[in-house]
Amino acid sequence: MIARVWHGVAPESRASEHLKYIREELFRAYREAAGNRGAILLSRRRTDCTEFLLLSLWESLSFLEALTGPDADGAFAKELINPSPMVKNYEVVVTHLPNPSLEEVVVAVVSFVSI
Repeated sequence: MIARVWHGVAPESRASEHLKYIREELFRAYREAAGNRGAILLSRRRTDCTEFLLLSLWESLSFLEALTGPDADGAFAKELINPSPMVKNYEVVVTHLPNPSLEEVVVAVVSFVSI
């Protein structure tokens, strides 16, 4: 399984616009793509901007590449709402999913990414 982390920053004056775009375009593109195992959008307000972190889980790199193209480590068109978004992919090494609901999957990914 692959965990993809997309991070973008919006100036406070455009935070609502970015959130709307991320929800309606980027988050939806992830959810509707074959091989997607779930996604979660997080936000963090700062003094003059809002940070967005979108975590998504993929069955394999090949499913992710079907969405992104051959450069899965780069941002694809819908992820370019920010001029320089941070995109990273991680192999999920350890999970604990006794009842694999989205909330438990997300806790496993957040725990893994924050190590």
